[in-house]
Amino acid sequence: MNILIRGLFFSSLLGGAVTAQAQMTCATAQPIFGHVAVSGDTTTAGNPIGAFGPLPSPHNDLIYTLTPTGDGAFGTIVVTAANYNYGIFLTTDCNGSTSPPLQAATGPAVGGSINIDGTVVGTRYFIIVSGNPSVNAPQNGTFTFVAPLIPVTLQKFSIE
Repeated sequence: MNILIRGLFFSSLLGGAVTAQAQMTCATAQPIFGHVAVSGDTTTAGNPIGAFGPLPSPHNDLIYTLTPTGDGAFGTIVVTAANYNYGIFLTTDCNGSTSPPLQAATGPAVGGSINIDGTVVGTRYFIIVSGNPSVNAPQNGTFTFVAPLIPVTLQKFSIE
């Protein structure tokens, strides 16, 4: 018997790690698939966001994206390491100056978390890692956060 399962991304079951690329923009945001640890360094990144709602942000930004395809509940994003006064934000509009984030957590203490629930299937969400926008002096450095388990929808299942 040959069992063929298509449309599932097994990294979401097995976990893994993602390393950030510098100089990301909203258009080139790195997708996150699965329950993974995401690490990066904002020191060499650019500042494409510039503000979060009414707060200006002089800090560098790294941008990730996730799109739920199944159940609308994600779970929690938890910052597990940061060597600077960080900010991590969830938004559907990657232009931070036009709308405030849906959820946010700021440092300097690690363990900050964002609850992600009530998401809309098929909607693209952005996770932006930056400096704490309440701090005027640029805040940049290394970070690690753990992404939630992303629900998927089985696209095809057949038994031959």
